[in-house]
Amino acid sequence: MIKHFLLCTFCFLLAFPAYAGNAQGPLEKFLQDLESFKADFTQTLSNEHGEVLETSSGVVYMQSPQKFRWVYQEPYSQLIITDGTTLWMYDEDLQQVTIHDVSETIDSTPAAIISGQENIDAYYIKNAMGEIEGADWIELTPRNVDSQYSSIRLGFDNGELAMMILFDNLGQVTRIDFSNISRNKRFGGPLFTFSPPDNVDVIDDRQKPGQE
Repeated sequence: MIKHFLLCTFCFLLAFPAYAGNAQGPLEKFLQDLESFKADFTQTLSNEHGEVLETSSGVVYMQSPQKFRWVYQEPYSQLIITDGTTLWMYDEDLQQVTIHDVSETIDSTPAAIISGQENIDAYYIKNAMGEIEGADWIELTPRNVDSQYSSIRLGFDNGELAMMILFDNLGQVTRIDFSNISRNKRFGGPLFTFSPPDNVDVIDDRQKPGQE
């Protein structure tokens, strides 16, 4: 569940730079001129009864076009990195790296329909929820009835993305709180590429030439 959610979040964030049209609502204002995004995060997964199943935290980096680094630091160490072509998922505890084609990974996730698209409205029904507890909220409801997630809510505080809440069709809720946000900062070092360490298992799921 966690890895599947990460991929959905990854796809959603990759869509940000592509949807930077004329500023209107809080989402459009956030996306306008967005080139990079860095934030600490706390992620909480709850069941249909509101009971917390898992809490984790770390830091996320995003840079246009389609570069992404999601770092879990607590309670376990895990990296999800893409250079826009290849996606690496490194589970340090399991000593395992899984490699995917980004296009195939995006195509396999519910949030994929907005990745790289210029018009979120073509795929989601957007509803302005107004101000709730000091944040400006919108809700995106998938037009595709087969989507695993029934809705995605985004909360903005002073124009910055402060929270994402995903509701799945099993009643589970995933909430991400962002803090210490940096916008359009230049990142140093090779953040968006990855070389598997020695002595780890590597599972390469990329499509080989000649495969369908």
